[in-house]
Amino acid sequence: MTDEASAEQSLAAGSIPCPSCSAGSLRPWGHARSRVLRGLRGVRLLLRPRRARCRACGATHVLLPGEASPRRADTVQVLLTALLAHHGGSGAGSIATDLGVPVDTVRSWLRTVTGRAEWLRQEATRWVCLLDPEHPPIRPTGSRLGDALSALGYAAAATRRRLNVAATPWQLIGWVTAGRLLAPLTPTRSG
Repeated sequence: MTDEASAEQSLAAGSIPCPSCSAGSLRPWGHARSRVLRGLRGVRLLLRPRRARCRACGATHVLLPGEASPRRADTVQVLLTALLAHHGGSGAGSIATDLGVPVDTVRSWLRTVTGRAEWLRQEATRWVCLLDPEHPPIRPTGSRLGDALSALGYAAAATRRRLNVAATPWQLIGWVTAGRLLAPLTPTRSG
């Protein structure tokens, strides 16, 4: 689902499976707090995420649109623009200035994604193989970040072709990564 209307329809129909138990389906259950996301060129997006609850296990989930990442103030488009600029040779300082984002934030993104680039490449390649089994092998670019970005682009294109969805590449990449573009690979433990 790439738009709010189809997500609402699917929620009301109970056709979204619960990611916690897989046995139940999600139903509408209010909204999470509103927040503003930074987009490119100073664009601000108001986001009021839908909250859903599983009828079987009672777990609640916040449903985010494809262009939003959990616990992030920037859109997936901003994050990927930074990654593409870094892959093209730009440093964190110039990327931060171009995007209007704090330089420490950009450094954090770059450190996180370069540390998990192989995982991103594998996940995106898996999507390509599932959605387009006849797709030729994805050629290496010479860097782990480049390989991950290339595979994410192919996965977005394969998703659009196979599922015939009208979504931006950023939304599709958000979907392919399940919002985990910058999430830790393993849960952190508190205590």
